[in-house]
Amino acid sequence: MSILVSVVTTLLFFSSLLFHELCHSYIARLNSIPIRKITLFIFGGVAEMTKEPPTPAIELKMAIAGPLASLFLSGIFYGLFLLAGFFNFGLPVTVPLSYLALINLMLAIFNLVPGFPLDGGRIFRAILWFFLKDIKPATKIASLAGQGFAYLLILVGFLSVIQGIIGGIWFILIGWFLNQAAQGGYRQIVLQKALSGVRVSEIMTGNVLTVVPSLTLDEIVNDYFLKHRFGRFPVVEDDKFFGVITIHDVKEIPREKWPFTKVSEILQFSKKPFTISPGNDAVHALMQMVKEEVGHLLVIDKKKKLVGIVTRTDIIRLIKVKTELGM
Repeated sequence: MSILVSVVTTLLFFSSLLFHELCHSYIARLNSIPIRKITLFIFGGVAEMTKEPPTPAIELKMAIAGPLASLFLSGIFYGLFLLAGFFNFGLPVTVPLSYLALINLMLAIFNLVPGFPLDGGRIFRAILWFFLKDIKPATKIASLAGQGFAYLLILVGFLSVIQGIIGGIWFILIGWFLNQAAQGGYRQIVLQKALSGVRVSEIMTGNVLTVVPSLTLDEIVNDYFLKHRFGRFPVVEDDKFFGVITIHDVKEIPREKWPFTKVSEILQFSKKPFTISPGNDAVHALMQMVKEEVGHLLVIDKKKKLVGIVTRTDIIRLIKVKTELGM
């Protein structure tokens, strides 16, 4: 019986965390902000947004939704606890309900700490953003507050462990997680500010070196891979983009067949090339590179014509210049 009660209580606890984050996500989706994924941990979770809220008001509504959800659940569980006590349901029912009421209250209070990226930190940032009229300095201040709170948790954790309280390890892990999230949140804002309004077409490199599909593997190895020392080449003919041929594609073919095998014959076995439209913004291009773990994207226009290539180095160089100029 005790095992069943423990399992049900644990499931309700993590359901409470999920409900907390789903409320954030619901408000985000109402304001056209897609959520990539939700990560849960013991004192809450993180709903990863694909972009930042456009206004302080939306940020405030999104941030406050989570704590309000936890307070709501705390009230529900406390009400059920009182009913269970009134009808004498016994300790196996009243104790879990009291625990769930308390843990949701603690979750709301913990998340209201004014340190980014906690909900309280986002509320704090929204207020600063409203008065400063700029999300970048608002995020910096809120992130510093978040890092300060994270270091405090780590310190408390270490002191607890020294005193023999093993549970202090949780505080260390949570503090480390919050510190990383606070720093990452500010870096993301710096990145987005630096790339704001910049299109792929503005930073791409045109006149990309290409090959035609009629080349043999011998020709592409000797005249392209060995001569230019690139690992891959776009395949284009009459302005039509066919795909990408890589050195790994060539290695899959026995060497004795190279003089008789054309690029077009093995192109179908190549991985799908990573492409982007010239009208996309630079932030989207960088996020796509990170997601797909590539260092460049081929720029293809609406007519399926290869018009350039954009690399991670191009974007990082632009970020560095704009950051140094304070732009």
